[in-house]
Amino acid sequence: MTSKETDIKVSRVAGEDSSWRRAFRAFYADCPRADRSGVDHAYFAAWTGKRLAGHSEVYFDGGRWVLDGLRVAAEFRERGIAKRLTAARIRYAIGRGAKEVWYACDDGNLVTICCHLRFGFKKVCPAGHSCNAATAHWYRLKVTKKLLKELDGVSPA
Repeated sequence: MTSKETDIKVSRVAGEDSSWRRAFRAFYADCPRADRSGVDHAYFAAWTGKRLAGHSEVYFDGGRWVLDGLRVAAEFRERGIAKRLTAARIRYAIGRGAKEVWYACDDGNLVTICCHLRFGFKKVCPAGHSCNAATAHWYRLKVTKKLLKELDGVSPA
């Protein structure tokens, strides 16, 4: 979908071809991303023309869907792009049967944390970990009827 306000299209990366890979590597040049080709995954991108304005990923690992790599270029922030990318990733996971969705983040990344908290993510300590409030960096979102209704209100990706 293209937003008239921002003229930015958010969509799933359908083909992870060489052109997309170049844009992906350049976008994350200062913080390289893990290779997800060995697990079920999807990338979502926000484009303005041929320029990558935002990017994110969702992958299935250890029996759970995990959101990762949310990033919006500085000049495109505060336009709802992160919200649209996050909604797209959540929808993708739900479409594949997720009953909950996970997200890990450093506590200093308040902008990203706030984006996810708006969807209802709660800070948790995963089973098998020893955590306290200072060391728990995992957030979980349970799929509920309320969440599904809220996702309907976010522009589809």
